[in-house]
This record gives sequence, C-alpha cells and structure tokens, in this order.
Amino acid sequence: MKSQLAAVGLLLVIAQMTTTTYAVTMPDYIKVCSRNDPKINECIKNTVHDMRPYLKDGIKELNVPAMEPLFIGDLNILEGGSAGINVKAKDLNIYGASNFEIKKLKNSNNGMRYDFEINLPRLQGEGNYDINGQILTLPLRGNGPFTGNFTNFYAFVKILFDVKEVNGDEYLQINNLEVKIRTGKGRIRLENLFNGDKALGDVVNDTINQNFEVFTNELIGPIERALEKKFLAISRKIIENFTYNELFPV
Repeated sequence: MKSQLAAVGLLLVIAQMTTTTYAVTMPDYIKVCSRNDPKINECIKNTVHDMRPYLKDGIKELNVPAMEPLFIGDLNILEGGSAGINVKAKDLNIYGASNFEIKKLKNSNNGMRYDFEINLPRLQGEGNYDINGQILTLPLRGNGPFTGNFTNFYAFVKILFDVKEVNGDEYLQINNLEVKIRTGKGRIRLENLFNGDKALGDVVNDTINQNFEVFTNELIGPIERALEKKFLAISRKIIENFTYNELFPV
C-alpha cells in the first residue's frame, strides 16, 4: 500500500514539471529550459527543485494542486492477487511528497524520452483500508483506518513522447509511461483487523512490519500499474493544452 504513496509523489512531480516548462505567462520564480540547452537535464532538475516550496501549497495560475497533503483518494490496490487477496485503500492522504529529490534525470531520442530517478526521503500516509485474503501465510480480514511512516523510497519513471500536428501547431503526446518502485523502510498500522480483535490485530501488524519488504513487494506490481494509469491521464490532460514550443522553447 505504501510503496504506492512514494510513487504518487514522484509521478505528480513529473506531471507538474511538464506543466511548469511552458513560456506563456510564466511566473517569475520558474526558469524556462530551452530544448537546445546542452545542460537541459540539469536545468530541468534545478527548476523543479526550486519550485518545491510552491508545489507544496499549489500553484493556482498553473492549475497545479497542493502536494501537502497529497490527496490520492480511492484505489483498488489488489484484486484477486496471491491467495485471492483483495486490498482497497480509501481517502488516501500523503504527507511529505513535496520533499522529493530528483537523483537522476536523463533525456534521449531528441528529447522524446525522459528517465527519472526520484527519492522520497520521508512520507506519512493515512486513510482507510479494506482487506480480505492472505499475506505471508496470514489470513487477513478487516476494514478501518490505517497510518504509515515510510523512509527512503525510490521511483523510476520512463516517459516516451511523440509530436503530432493539430491545425498547423505541433503538440507533444505521451506514447508510454512506466513506473518501477523500490521500497525502503517503513511501518504501518491497520486498525480494526478481525473486527477489532486487538490480540490478532497486533500479531498481524507486528508480522507485517517485521517483514515489511516482503509485504510491500507482494503488492508492488498492481500498485505500479495503477499509478501508471492515474498519472498518464494527468500528464496527457496537462500537455494537450500547450504546443510543443510552449512546453519546450527553442
């Protein structure tokens, strides 16, 4: 569940970065990066890092929502996974996403491909869950609130672009967006497991946290796919409003 939280922060950063590179009514605090800049990767990285205080509270003039908290809403994390487990997260809020750091940024294919490596050093999550199935040979049943603290999560994102012509103007379009997540350390707390049986609930929570990496790896694939769909839709909606030259001036 939580690995998703880290990735969510990272992908929103990418979507927001795409928004903030166009040159029309550009706010003074945003540095435009030319597509011909020999150090464009460094320029983009510095621009996005400088924007973190603004991303935290949101940028109304660019329709960029606040990242603190980062509201994700409802997600079907697993449906019929191993041992037939079903996991749903509801009303998810993530704190700490605005403290992201781009560790690596590379563009290739004449600016039509971008690869990001982003670290989220510390995240907190809260929301509600619904779980039914088995993880780590443990039967899990319950629904209620959950909280979590996570450190040192990484997300690796690849975006492939193409250029299309519409009414004489060129627009970027996203052909593919892929997300891979590397989990870090963390602890979660699922309340109301087994209809509030504290003894069973404590055993399950302790077992999950003692095997945190195994637990998150079991959920990681479906989470990655869910994030890809969510942020592909967001990114496409953003870039379709601006021409290629507005997004990346010469």
